[in-house]
Amino acid sequence: MDEKEMMMKDIENFSDYVKAKKEKFQLTNKALGEKVGLSEGEISKIINRSKHSVSLHSFCKIAVNTGDTIDQARDQVYPHRKFKLNEVNSQINTIKERKGFGKFMQENFEKDTIEQVPSENSFDIIRVKTGISETRLKNLYYGTGAPEPFEFLLIEMAVGKNPGELMKVYVERYPVKKTKE
Repeated sequence: MDEKEMMMKDIENFSDYVKAKKEKFQLTNKALGEKVGLSEGEISKIINRSKHSVSLHSFCKIAVNTGDTIDQARDQVYPHRKFKLNEVNSQINTIKERKGFGKFMQENFEKDTIEQVPSENSFDIIRVKTGISETRLKNLYYGTGAPEPFEFLLIEMAVGKNPGELMKVYVERYPVKKTKE
C-alpha cells in the first residue's frame, strides 16, 4: 500500500471509529461533538469522509472523551500502519530556527549540549527512528505542518513516552485556531 492509499485507509478507519462511538452512546453528531469538544460540522465531515486527513486534535479529543485510551484508538484507526522504531546507525545534526511543533520538541525533549552535539531526541535521530521523511519532519519542525496522529504516536515512541502522553499535552498547549470561512 502506498502512502496515498494508507491515508485513505486512515480516513476510512477514523470515520468508522467515530460512527461506532456515535452508535455506542446513541448520540447525534451535535451531541457527540459536545461530548468530545468538537463542532457538529467536524463530526459530520469525519463520518462522511470529507476530510483530507485525520486531525491530531480530533483523534485525541474523540478517543479521550469517549473513554478510550490512545492505544485503543490507535489500534482501531491504524491497524495497517507499522508502529516499530528503526535502529539508529548514524547521527547527523542540523541547526535551523524552529516553529510550532519543532519548538515543542526542542523545548521539551532534546538535550543538545552547547556544542550542538546531537542528543538522543534530535531531529535526525527522530527521523531515523520513526521513518518519517526528512521533508515531512522539516515541515513539522520548521514550517507550519501539523503532525498526523500516527506520526505523533511514532514520535512519542521515539522519545520514550507512552502513547497519548505527549499528544494530550500538545493538543492542550496548541489548540486549533478557528478561522472565519
